[in-house]
Amino acid sequence: MQANLGYEKDYKKAVTWLEKHLDKKSVVNLTVKRKKRSLKQSAYLHVGMTIFATEQGWTLEEAKSVLKRKYGLDYEKKGNKFLRSTADLNTKEMTNFIEWLLIYASKEHGIDIPTPQEYLDNQFNIDAELLKFESYLK
Repeated sequence: MQANLGYEKDYKKAVTWLEKHLDKKSVVNLTVKRKKRSLKQSAYLHVGMTIFATEQGWTLEEAKSVLKRKYGLDYEKKGNKFLRSTADLNTKEMTNFIEWLLIYASKEHGIDIPTPQEYLDNQFNIDAELLKFESYLK
């Protein structure tokens, strides 16, 4: 059974279901589904990585690969190394990754990536500037 406990109807349904299985002494599996990262977070991360890539002279994919490895979004399986997708991160994990990116870019490379608020305040100008580098990012 899947229920969003934030909705009263789902909440009541879940309680009824659980009470039924408690009475039966059933073996059940309860899991909490965490929210995935937001689309706004994803869009902002893309901007940050794009700025990092242009400043380093890398493609966007090269920057993503380097940044994910530096942050620890890599794993090994059967002797092979892979990178986690940011689509698999929840909102907290994505927030932590974005905060790390801002600090890492600034302290390690002298690259100033605008904060989310700075980006929102200047989105048109920043996006226009990044479009100039679009052909170099591929």
